[in-house]
Amino acid sequence: MSRDLDGAIAAAAMYQDIFGRDNFFIELGDHGIEAQRRILPDLVDIASKVNAPLLAANDSHYITAEDAAAHDVLLCIQTGSTLDDANRFRFEGTGLYVKTAAEMKALFPEERFPGATSNTLWVAERADVKLEFGKILLPTFPVPDGHTEKSYLRELVEEGARYRYGDPVPEAARARIEHELQIIEEMGFPAYFLIVWDLIRYARQRRIRVGPGRGSAAGSIVAYCLKITDLDPLQYGMIFERFLNPGRREMPDIDMDFDERYRGEVIRYVAERYGSDHVAQIITFSTIKGKQAIRDSARVLGHPYGLGDRVAKLMPPAILGKEPSLQQCLTPPPPEADVTVKDWYSNASGLREAYEAEAEVRQVVDAAKGLEGLRRQDSIHAAAVVISPEPLVEYLPLYKGKKGEVVTQFDMKKVEDIGLVKFD
Repeated sequence: MSRDLDGAIAAAAMYQDIFGRDNFFIELGDHGIEAQRRILPDLVDIASKVNAPLLAANDSHYITAEDAAAHDVLLCIQTGSTLDDANRFRFEGTGLYVKTAAEMKALFPEERFPGATSNTLWVAERADVKLEFGKILLPTFPVPDGHTEKSYLRELVEEGARYRYGDPVPEAARARIEHELQIIEEMGFPAYFLIVWDLIRYARQRRIRVGPGRGSAAGSIVAYCLKITDLDPLQYGMIFERFLNPGRREMPDIDMDFDERYRGEVIRYVAERYGSDHVAQIITFSTIKGKQAIRDSARVLGHPYGLGDRVAKLMPPAILGKEPSLQQCLTPPPPEADVTVKDWYSNASGLREAYEAEAEVRQVVDAAKGLEGLRRQDSIHAAAVVISPEPLVEYLPLYKGKKGEVVTQFDMKKVEDIGLVKFD
């Protein structure tokens, strides 16, 4: 037995003691890579020496086996290389897709790898992940002693009403305030208003410029009294129900405008106030559109820029900001398709003619089809921050940005779907 194998067995035994026998497996993988296949017998040997169960696993970077070529092109785009570059970053093997149970059983037959695939199922059954939808997960606002969130909000609004309207507060303003507060309390949103009030209060104390409040929030007299907005909704006849409506269970959405130079300072304050493990910025994903996919594919395949640019310009222009897909340009639309889709197809005749007549154009377009709709890269939402009642890892996965920022791996829509509250 080699020294390397002896060391691997000793390491496996050590980790088995650390994590416990019920939580330790020897993982097997086969992605069509010869070096990986060569070590499979050694892994089985290690498992038998330490009496650890085998576990069949598969690294997945794309959905189907046919996506391997498109994934290779995507890697070239991300690394600025071309397919004919022998030293480019690439994944060996073509098995990095989501395999079926039958495919996994064929790779790891029971007679050679006893229990490997059944153990994978057993581990999956141990996982208990439940995503609840329809709930609103508001963080708790730290109120002074003797107060609840409702009573503290009422006190702040009363104080703000006297500042805005004078003392005594006019009856029309008082009636509107009471109407709004009842709806806010019934819908369970006092904490939301307190959090927004606190952020704006902090920014003004730090002499950070703050906007006057935008959107439907300007229709709230409660927001006006809290100095979240600076327009009197009574004076201008603005309607509260456009902002918050008891017939529609949706989170209020108040856009806060801070001087962008000090946005990081405001985010740090939020993290200190609610706990760094309760606060994160939100990820955004940019996807590859048809014209971009054509230009990228042409470059990666080693064609001159002019070819990719010429083919991209054969695609019809966007209509109302929406661009056509390659499928919509190349495939006849069904009779029930809307007029926009039919117009795109009619105006893409030049692209179809070039695709049929020129081998290079067909090669570029075929590569672009595999890229279209894929996520090109991720970035951080310019304005959105999420604050949670429990540590964020209880609700969603996180990652660290390039500058150490804590960022959700769910985009803004998914964050809202699971009930977490974003603050813009």
